[in-house]
Amino acid sequence: MKEKLKKVGDFEWELDSNVRDKMRVKAKIIANTPIMNAIEDAAVEQLTNVATLPGVIEPVIGLPDMHWGYVFSES
Repeated sequence: MKEKLKKVGDFEWELDSNVRDKMRVKAKIIANTPIMNAIEDAAVEQLTNVATLPGVIEPVIGLPDMHWGYVFSES
């Protein structure tokens, strides 16, 4: 999922809401390049999971200390 991130500022990265089915809003990560390189792909995917939740407000945001932490189930 990290390969789909678009750099939109010195410390801002974005995933459009169309990069994954059922995403309702964009996802944004605030981080510099070295920190972005260290962020786990699973954490970015988890951020897109949040972007699929009902009632979510744009954008969902990941901060520099983001990390993978839960398993998403569509059931």
